[in-house]
Amino acid sequence: MLGYWLAVVRRLALPALATGAVCAAAMAAALVLGDGTSWSAAASQALVAGAVGALALVAVLSTSTVLSAARTARRYGLTLGPEAVALPSVREVRMPAIESRTAFQLTDSVRHVVEKDPVLRLDEITAFGHGTLDFTLRGPSDTSVSVQVRVTTGPQETTAVVEARPAATYKRLDAAACWAVARVVEQRVAQALCAETADGGAAR
Repeated sequence: MLGYWLAVVRRLALPALATGAVCAAAMAAALVLGDGTSWSAAASQALVAGAVGALALVAVLSTSTVLSAARTARRYGLTLGPEAVALPSVREVRMPAIESRTAFQLTDSVRHVVEKDPVLRLDEITAFGHGTLDFTLRGPSDTSVSVQVRVTTGPQETTAVVEARPAATYKRLDAAACWAVARVVEQRVAQALCAETADGGAAR
C-alpha cells in the first residue's frame, strides 16, 4: 500500500504545485494592492501560504484516494501496488494458438462470459465485432469503467489485451477501480479462451 500511496503523491504533486502557485500569486497581489504590503513581504507570506495549501491538498486527496483504493482491493481480493495508479490499466492474456476458432468466435465467447458474470456488473456493450469488444461496467462505488478487449489470433499464439479507463475524465483518481476491473476481466477472458481451447481439442 505504501508503494501505491507514493505513486498517488507523485501524480498529485504537479497539479498541487500549480494550484499553490496560483493561490500564492493571488494572495500576493491582494496583499500589495489591498493592504499596501511591499512586494517582498507579500511574496514571502504568499509563498508560505501556497506551499502549505499545496501540501494540504496532496495530503487530503492522497489519503482519500488510498483509502478508497484499499477498499476496492479488499473487495476483489487483490493486493494494492503502485501499478494500480497507471491509466489506462492494461492486462494481457497469451496462450498457444486456438485451432479452428476465429477471432470473432473467441470474442463472442468473451462477450458471453462478461454478460453472465455477476461480479462485473455490465452496463452496456458499445462495440462488438471481429476481435473487438467494448463495454462499460459499474466498478466499485458505482464508478463507471470503460473496458476494451482486443483478441488477435495467429498460427502460433492467441492474444487478448484488456484496457480499462474511467468512463468520465474527472474520475482519473479512481485508477484503482480501473485496475481492479481490468484484473477481473483478464481472469474472465483467460477462462473463456481456455474453454475454447478445450472445446477445440474435443472437436478434434
